[in-house]
Amino acid sequence: MAAIRVADSVPPPDSTRIEALVRAEQVRALHEKLAIAQATVFLNSFVVVLVVWERSTPYRLLSWLAFIWLIACARVFAAFRYHRSTLEPGDAARWEWTFTSGAALNGMGWGLSPLLLAGGTPVAYLMFLAFVLAGMTAGAALSNASHQPAFVGFAIPALVPVTALFLSAGDRLGLGMAVMLVVYGSAVTAVSRSGGRALAEATRLRFRNADLAERLATSAAELERRVIERTSELEASVLREREAERQLVNSVRLASLGTLSAAVAHEVNSPLASVSANLNFVRQEFTRAATNPDVHSAMVAALDDAATGLERVKKIVRYLNDTSRVHLRAVTEPVDLHATLDLSIGIVERAIHARAVLVREYSAAPPVIAGHTCLVQVFLNLLHITSESIPDGGSAAHRIRVGTRSDPSTRQVAVVIEDTGCMPAGSQLERTWPPSLTAQPFHDGNGLELSICKDLLARCGGHLDVHSRDGAGTTFTVWLNAVEREQAR
Repeated sequence: MAAIRVADSVPPPDSTRIEALVRAEQVRALHEKLAIAQATVFLNSFVVVLVVWERSTPYRLLSWLAFIWLIACARVFAAFRYHRSTLEPGDAARWEWTFTSGAALNGMGWGLSPLLLAGGTPVAYLMFLAFVLAGMTAGAALSNASHQPAFVGFAIPALVPVTALFLSAGDRLGLGMAVMLVVYGSAVTAVSRSGGRALAEATRLRFRNADLAERLATSAAELERRVIERTSELEASVLREREAERQLVNSVRLASLGTLSAAVAHEVNSPLASVSANLNFVRQEFTRAATNPDVHSAMVAALDDAATGLERVKKIVRYLNDTSRVHLRAVTEPVDLHATLDLSIGIVERAIHARAVLVREYSAAPPVIAGHTCLVQVFLNLLHITSESIPDGGSAAHRIRVGTRSDPSTRQVAVVIEDTGCMPAGSQLERTWPPSLTAQPFHDGNGLELSICKDLLARCGGHLDVHSRDGAGTTFTVWLNAVEREQAR
């Protein structure tokens, strides 16, 4: 499954869209401050008219005042339309042009204010107008900082005429005032430009953060969807793997039962052949039995031998019947361990004798709590694995030892099945069950037989230890829980 990286799932920022949003926000800032700015225009223009009323004609003053107020009203109306409009980021250019035009007309109107004064007006009035214009320029630097063309459109026509009048005076005072106005205008312009840049950068950063948060949220939702999708795929894969494992275990169990059935068939054929021979003998000698006591005794012995063979066949058939239902029953009960071992060994004893010498080393052991058929299946699988690890033709040179021992301190009983076969080297393998522990091919299923043994023992509280020695055989130790004294009673 491919790795999911967050960096790959977050799309790059849309710089063009962000810049359009920044421009629209700058236009909005211009119009939000316009109402206060125009209120100062109304107030300052009225004060100027009152101050210079006696130094100019009423017609000139009222005409100028009407021009200033008309522009202010037009700008307020434009701002009202702006706030009532359905705005799109692409409309910013139109509203910037409208605002800048109004600022330029306003600056021209204030630039004409020194011309209201009649000739020979004292310098004090001119300095008063310069002070008003400087204040209006400072206000424009703040309210128009988000759009520098609007500030420049107001400041230049507002300050240039009064600066020119001071220069035309021809004295030091006029020259000094002109220089100060130029320095003041330059400083205010620099401050307004710096403030405008800071405002634009802050706005840009805010929109970038918002855009990043939106993209991260979208990416998180997409990542969550992909994680859920991959988790569903993984769960489906695990279910398929478990089903395949279950089918494989069932296949190996069926193969194991097939191998067992072949061995049992061989075991059944022997007593059946004996029964058939004995019955034929009885049939042939029946007529001589009345006159020959020796023949009569031989017939009785043959019948006894046939009965023994039939009992063995019945026992093997009963075991097969129980084994076929081993996975359908999970009954645990007190089990005679040695009797169970003898039954298991008896089924495969002929196959074992063809490869090795079987040695029983039983010690006193209490009954164990387990399932009888489960234990028989476990012991048969282990005996099959040990016998298969020993090559044919050397039965006198190899041993298969089956022993028991008990540990009173832990109330556990151990069944040890040890061989001298040729399994590959391996240390404690009770946690890892390889596909094939023995030297036999994989399709023999020996490793999965061990897995089946582990599963069967787990049902009755037992476990299996495996220790393999390179070229010197393998030891299987089955640990089972002894029956408590109260249960044994």
